[in-house]
Amino acid sequence: MTEGSPVISNHNTAIQTAPGLGEAAAQELVLVYSPGVPPQLEHWLRKRGMRLHVNEAMSLDPNEVRNLGARYVYIDLDALPADRNPIEVVRNLRAQLPEVKLGVMTHRSDDAMIRGLTEAGAVGVVIKQPYVADLVFSLQAAQEGRGYISGMATERERAAVQITAREREVLELMANGHSNQSIGEKLSISVKTVEAHRARLFKKLGASNVADAVLLAIRTGLVMP
Repeated sequence: MTEGSPVISNHNTAIQTAPGLGEAAAQELVLVYSPGVPPQLEHWLRKRGMRLHVNEAMSLDPNEVRNLGARYVYIDLDALPADRNPIEVVRNLRAQLPEVKLGVMTHRSDDAMIRGLTEAGAVGVVIKQPYVADLVFSLQAAQEGRGYISGMATERERAAVQITAREREVLELMANGHSNQSIGEKLSISVKTVEAHRARLFKKLGASNVADAVLLAIRTGLVMP
């Protein structure tokens, strides 16, 4: 993914999980081959007890995957050299790393490409968006042994986020650009109460800021764009 500054500038450095997580969870490593990833991705992975390692050199080395013990590998297909066939890249890595969950990210969304990638062994196809939610949903699907292609949220994904009627009102006003004070005035509640609702929404949505909360809410159908 190209938007946002890279989480890691040195591809030999990994982001560690937050302290207090179980040892088994800490073993789940997501290796991303990409020139850069959205900073929000680290936040999402920390909440799920996972680590992140980014290889900006795009080496696509199966030995690196094995040595790091990565369980999930994502490739930014748009960063591959022009002479590399994305489908063949996926097929070759799938053959060499049958035990790894392999996903891809790309701007290409034509049916032929998506079908070719899934037939080659990609369990996750993330069509690049200006937010990280689809990548996270893809990882979640991989953890649960499901396939995933960017698009409308499934009923299961929508059901995973439950918010109250008041939280929905706050969320919809946030989505329309209202400040805390403006939301409080419209709902006849204090700014402190608005802040409490926002904090609960961030926690439920796994968001670190208003933009992420709104975009994930749109992705899961909680609010309309």
